[in-house]
Amino acid sequence: MKPRLDAARRLLRRMMNGRPYENLVEVRVSRSDILHNLNVFKKQNPHIAVAPVLKSNAYGHGLAEVGKMLDREQAPFFCVDSFFEALTLRNEGVRSPILVIGYTPLKNILQNRLADIAFCIIGIDELEEAVQKIKKPTKIHLKVDTGMHRHGIMPEEIEKAAVLIRSNTYIELEGIYSHLADADTPDSPHTKTQIERWNAAVRQFRTAFPGIRYFHCAATAGSVYLPEMEGNVMRLGIGLYGIDTTSKKLGLRPALELHTSIASLRTVLSGESVGYNATFKAGRDIVVASIPAGYNEGVDRRLSNKGFVLVRGTPCPIVGRVSMNITSIDVSSVTGTKTKEPVVIVSKDPRAPNSVEKIAATCGTIPYEILVHIPAHLRRVVV
Repeated sequence: MKPRLDAARRLLRRMMNGRPYENLVEVRVSRSDILHNLNVFKKQNPHIAVAPVLKSNAYGHGLAEVGKMLDREQAPFFCVDSFFEALTLRNEGVRSPILVIGYTPLKNILQNRLADIAFCIIGIDELEEAVQKIKKPTKIHLKVDTGMHRHGIMPEEIEKAAVLIRSNTYIELEGIYSHLADADTPDSPHTKTQIERWNAAVRQFRTAFPGIRYFHCAATAGSVYLPEMEGNVMRLGIGLYGIDTTSKKLGLRPALELHTSIASLRTVLSGESVGYNATFKAGRDIVVASIPAGYNEGVDRRLSNKGFVLVRGTPCPIVGRVSMNITSIDVSSVTGTKTKEPVVIVSKDPRAPNSVEKIAATCGTIPYEILVHIPAHLRRVVV
């Protein structure tokens, strides 16, 4: 039985690799927009290297797709959250250095066989254990808690950390880093305090370890503070994908669109309802289309009776509850709508009512959440 099962699996893999099917929902990612956004930040501070952040499936844009896209851009390193993401990039042939910026169980660090990979250490207890058990050359970046109070050694623990690191010659302190808690608030006193603590920590580490290569604290929003900060790298996350959280408004270009097509059409008469719980009742006769995408495909349920999609560039309101795999839309304003017509669920036009930022505002959340909740199983197509 097992040989037959293995043969069936091999056949399925060949079919999937050939992709002999028409996908219902497609994520389109613009290479030119992502490269544009990357170059905006490179030009803003030419003396600061830019490290793309590819964690959480590249903020919904596709880990492998974006990794391959940026592999020749000479980044100091790519930031991922987990060892699994690092493995995925290497399995896809991505060769750029990788920094695993999230918490990594020490077992994964000890068993690592990947080249050009560094791990972040997020606390003094973790550092103590690593120093005891690491027996082969390992690169680390050590986090300093400057005021976010999630991860990191405290400033008063820097001397202890230095002694620990020196005690294990297999450990290379390649970098130190921190994170700003309130960088998107203009003139934030909290940010200024964090920068002061960060600069002091950098000076202390530079004295203790003259060979440290990387110092990074600023992310997208914090990039406006780079002239005030000690460091030589910034981590570019949400800004890489075209969402501007800085106070400068840099002309970034959203890079992602979510596409599907109309599956069915029907006339709904005045007074009739649409969808679960009859939350929508037509005030007049309307034409309602269904699309084969619901909250499993990234259409946020909070858009029920509030959101929009685009048909022929015309905003069409979502009517009724967003279902697991189906969403109903009112296409009455689009003359002669037909089945199989293209529908843009998420638009990369910032002015559109279904842009990532406007969807986030409608849902009472942030663009990050909308993007990372676009499921990984959907096909990503680089355009």
